[in-house]
Amino acid sequence: MKRIIAAGLLFTTAPAFAHARLTDSVPAANASVKAPGQIRLHFSETLEPAFSGATLKDAAGKTIPASAAVGGTAVTLIAPVLRPGAYTVEWHGVGHDTHRVDGHFTFKVIP
Repeated sequence: MKRIIAAGLLFTTAPAFAHARLTDSVPAANASVKAPGQIRLHFSETLEPAFSGATLKDAAGKTIPASAAVGGTAVTLIAPVLRPGAYTVEWHGVGHDTHRVDGHFTFKVIP
């Protein structure tokens, strides 16, 4: 019985390795905003720059040229002047656990 309890304690006290996750963004998901000069994504942990990034797409799914910078826990897209309409940010990130996570969110540019 003591061995079972000791084994249970061992597994419950082992460190949890969580994947990097998107915690927030500017503009926020589903927001309606004036044309942003940059799009910033914040993650729960430091990202591996060589394996993390984001792209910006218009409503038709066409990629919009935007420079991306990854540093610390953030990915920043410097976008050209965006016309009114819907946009999608597709992102991917790799944290210290080396597992890739990805996702997307949309926002709308208003006049």
